Amino acid sequence: MATTLKLSPFNAVMRFCALFSILTLAAVTFAQAPVNFMQAGREDTKLFDDGKATDLWLHFSPHMRETFSNSDVILGMHLQFAGEYGPETELLDEKVTTLGEFTVYQREVMFQKVTTPMTIEWTFNSKGTVVGFYVRTTVPAASQFLDYKDRAALRLPFKGNWLVLSGGSNILENRHAVAPDQRFAYDILAVKRHKTFSGDGSRPEQHFCFGKAILAPGAGTVVEAKDGTPDNPINAPFASPPEGNHVIIDHGNSEYSVLAHLKLGSVRVKAGEKVAPGQKIGQCGNSGNSPTPHLHFHLQNTPVLFKAEGLPIQFHNYLADNRFIDSGEPARGQIIRNKQKK
Repeated sequence: MATTLKLSPFNAVMRFCALFSILTLAAVTFAQAPVNFMQAGREDTKLFDDGKATDLWLHFSPHMRETFSNSDVILGMHLQFAGEYGPETELLDEKVTTLGEFTVYQREVMFQKVTTPMTIEWTFNSKGTVVGFYVRTTVPAASQFLDYKDRAALRLPFKGNWLVLSGGSNILENRHAVAPDQRFAYDILAVKRHKTFSGDGSRPEQHFCFGKAILAPGAGTVVEAKDGTPDNPINAPFASPPEGNHVIIDHGNSEYSVLAHLKLGSVRVKAGEKVAPGQKIGQCGNSGNSPTPHLHFHLQNTPVLFKAEGLPIQFHNYLADNRFIDSGEPARGQIIRNKQKK
């Protein structure tokens, strides 16, 4: 559930979708020279800016090529972008972040025809092949809750080690932040030895989080529990309903947690049911607008999807990169798990 792109990186907000807008999953099983991802991001940005679609096409993964059809589509995107935004006029920041098997290059820039910063992002596999690409605004949704402190004592809604793919209040680390209801949302998935799937990752069951128990993050009453949406094949998200199978819990004090993209047939609670912290409510899946298995979690101030304002989430008593956190907001790239064994 994040801002993302389908065939064009210039689309508006897409609800309830995963971190990687266009992503192919492929395991690398042989040694190779280290990739300079900063340089790779700069070079691919220049190829796109210069309209060298054929050269850029050679850097794309097979799934990216399948998604974009041919290099002429990339050229069309370049022309559309150049017409709407003009040339890049200022580099504000750039950085590289490692996320499981993938490395993300982000470039925050100003363009001639727009007055707000934009972010260009390339996602690479370990060979330096492009597996994801998007361009979006870096202006987050307005929020009156930036300094809000939760009244409910929330715990991480899973067992074991999970990787934060997207989350927090910083829009550069959280693609959801352009949407008011998902201003502080998280996309999280299970990780083992810094990998998120086995084999080539082409099937949902190869992803470590698929089928894992999803737990109530705090005490409350279920206000909505929906099941019946099939799990998607990898990289084939079904946008309606975007949240897929999901559970919404009322924790009191106008705090409602939303846990989305659950596995078909796994939801084990119903509306009106009381739940305790750590109680199993379903399993992680790939339903709704989700290209790869993951848990979407956010807190909002009403029970109605898409018509609420998002709230920051302070999880309690957890480990982030093996460091104990009494109360905090996990950051993108951290590996997190509950301290207690429940």
